Amino acid sequence: MEGGLFTRLRAHAEAAYRRAVAAQVEQVEDNADWDAWEQDTAAILLGSWASGALLTLQTGGVPANAVLPRVTFAIADDVTMRWSGGPSREVVRRFVRLLPMTRSKWEELVQKAFEAAQELRLDEQQNALARILDRSPDLARLLSPTAAAVDGATEEIRKRRTGAVQAAVQGSFFVTGMSLPQIKAVQGVLAQAIRGDITVSTAGKRVETMGVGDFVSHTVMQTGTDLTTARLETVFRTNSNRAQSQGRLDIVRDETVRQFVPLMQFRATRDKRTRETHKAMNGYVATVDQIDAQGIPTPLGFNCRCSWSPVSIATAISNGWCKKNGDIDYDAIRNHNGDRQKLIDTGEVPDSGFISG
Repeated sequence: MEGGLFTRLRAHAEAAYRRAVAAQVEQVEDNADWDAWEQDTAAILLGSWASGALLTLQTGGVPANAVLPRVTFAIADDVTMRWSGGPSREVVRRFVRLLPMTRSKWEELVQKAFEAAQELRLDEQQNALARILDRSPDLARLLSPTAAAVDGATEEIRKRRTGAVQAAVQGSFFVTGMSLPQIKAVQGVLAQAIRGDITVSTAGKRVETMGVGDFVSHTVMQTGTDLTTARLETVFRTNSNRAQSQGRLDIVRDETVRQFVPLMQFRATRDKRTRETHKAMNGYVATVDQIDAQGIPTPLGFNCRCSWSPVSIATAISNGWCKKNGDIDYDAIRNHNGDRQKLIDTGEVPDSGFISG
């Protein structure tokens, strides 16, 4: 995806997400921010799928005239009408015009993108703040099943603790013995920090003046900066990688494309953050049918940065994985994969508990 355009879309989506989570902290939740995040997320997923498909066609050496012609500008505009505007519509329009695809296929992809985005939106809307707070060592220590019934809480406050978000925020703050005005003040600073309206140092100074304890100051800064960013990065990285991987594999399922790209090769990001099992899979070769059958489309786990790269027919023949007539040499591929196959057969990849694809 074009760098500047994608960067603007990600920034737009992040701002909507931060506003939505901050509103939950202040208990004034408005679906408008979640709606905006859902639209941006659908565009990110669709753009990731399309970029994966385009890259496969380009690096796989598929001739432009071998696949369907590009859609017309009128159809491109029509397909993007589900986006209200902004960078999300720009991203989608760009790919609809670039990627050769029928109108019906584009409409199918748009529907799937929105379904996936809506599923993510519902999960994040219900659980994002609780997950963010759970990652704070201070709050994790203070939260307990009895947090919603702390001595000193008024009946009115107890009634308002109707969900996980309120129980997590209000319950943990009451444990510290804070007054209701102090709670509201800290919630306000936390919301500002999550939205990015104030800096870490400013948030710390404001909380220090409230006399509510060092742990609250630390929690406000940590939750408002590191944890919110980390949560959003996990959501986007995992799902964008999945969408891009599906784009790569979906385009190769086309019989015409498969003549030019018969195989895919696993590429691991080889640095200290990469899991050892993923590193060990680097170079594994398979057909798209084998990838499907073994349940190993990337990502292979949360925050996985690995991918499947297209292998052109010329490369496959040169490496001995295909015969000169284009037929796949499965024995040669098995010999090449060697011990990598054991990682799949023994269930070491995908990661335990992670559903790939």
